[in-house]
Amino acid sequence: MTKPFNKILLAHAFFLKNDSKQLQDKVKPYPPLATLYAAGLLRNAGYQVALFDAMLAQDLAPFEDKITAFKPDMLLIVEDSFHFLSKMCLSHVRETSREMINFARELNLPVLINSADSSDVPHIYLDFGADYVIRGEIESSLMQLFSYLQNPAQADACLPSRVISQGSGTSRAQKHVKERNLRALDKLPPPAWDLVDFAAYREIWQAHHGYLGINMVTTRGCPYRCNWCAKPVWGQQYVSHSPAYIVQQLIQLVDIARPEHIWFADDIFGLRNGWIEEYAHLLNQENIRIPYMIQSRADLINESMVQALSDSGCTEVWLGVESGSQKILDAMDKDLKLSEVKQARRLLKQVGIKTGFFIQLGYLGEEIADLNATRELITGLLPDEIGVSVSYPLPGTGFYDKIRTGLFAKDHWQESKDLEVVFNANYSSDFYRRIRNHLHRELKALRNAPHADTRALWQNRWQQLMNSAEQHKQAIPVSIKERHCAG
Repeated sequence: MTKPFNKILLAHAFFLKNDSKQLQDKVKPYPPLATLYAAGLLRNAGYQVALFDAMLAQDLAPFEDKITAFKPDMLLIVEDSFHFLSKMCLSHVRETSREMINFARELNLPVLINSADSSDVPHIYLDFGADYVIRGEIESSLMQLFSYLQNPAQADACLPSRVISQGSGTSRAQKHVKERNLRALDKLPPPAWDLVDFAAYREIWQAHHGYLGINMVTTRGCPYRCNWCAKPVWGQQYVSHSPAYIVQQLIQLVDIARPEHIWFADDIFGLRNGWIEEYAHLLNQENIRIPYMIQSRADLINESMVQALSDSGCTEVWLGVESGSQKILDAMDKDLKLSEVKQARRLLKQVGIKTGFFIQLGYLGEEIADLNATRELITGLLPDEIGVSVSYPLPGTGFYDKIRTGLFAKDHWQESKDLEVVFNANYSSDFYRRIRNHLHRELKALRNAPHADTRALWQNRWQQLMNSAEQHKQAIPVSIKERHCAG
């Protein structure tokens, strides 16, 4: 890359149409927040920016049209690493990224990429034709990389340590760099919200939900040590914006888009003592009341927190419950007690905040007794909703290291509905899908009619399902003990 550049086309590769669950069942498309943060940073530095937002597009024709009209000097693909769908490193996103890179390369357009998947496997994206892969948190390296690119006479040693180029070699690509991430988040320019076609988002949200929902984040990262949780972007850290910064960003969003609901996509919302209370106070001062949803941990939920959540407009909290078996929670390094889950559900219910449970099936060593315990927890506490998945090993996690020799040829999901076991767990994918379907249906039935006869009916159906377990046994299941000994 030898010529100066000023015009940057930012893009991402998640098409809603390529993910049937999100398109048909959820229908909650969100703008690419991490991409917009990168656009805001570049614009603040004086670059001209444009956005190709793949989310609502039907094909790559608008992407090609955008390149023709904007005539960028560079393509920067930034996946929304705040969104759980991007963290899943789905194959359809990887395939679309390859198509976008190929098109750009045909035009001799330099390509940079940043995503969870490219951070895990940079060589794949370099093989696709990307010039540079930016691993981890993009803001801490982006401007340093651009400075390097604007002065091509610099030695390769000046390349930021997070960045891998076509000429970096295997050793650099395989090296895990633990460079310090941003700490002063309030110094970041706000996301470039003006690049988003909010009219298109409002149309689809209004049609399916009757309101417009928009995503925001107040933090980066998570300090906890769950051994299945992939952290290729922010690592094991937790850095927070101030409540004042978030309120000002919300004021800007209200002016631009008029959202009726906010999803705070943080791994953990409001971990810092007093953060939620101050946020509620500032919202009250600005006379802002917008319902919002968060993710948190059950062991963080206490009376003062739930009151502050209620005061600030929170209507829904999703908890990473994962399992009703303490044995499995301990094996996951979840650092969570089932008693804390029960208390969190009770406290949130008392103030009228809906509770969702994230449930994970198929972890190492999970047996029928553990599955029974998970069902009993759900049917006993009756959360408002559940999200059920299967254990999904991603590179860089302790879980992945334990089962890597047992990975199947297909080690990534094509789309978010797959619920496919990609390692030699105890049972087959079909069995876990049947459990998922049962849990959803039983919870719905019990919430509608929590009577003894309803419970008896679903207990009988559950027992029939468990009686079929032997038919779904994997050939060589992996136990917790075996993997710990092997590692």
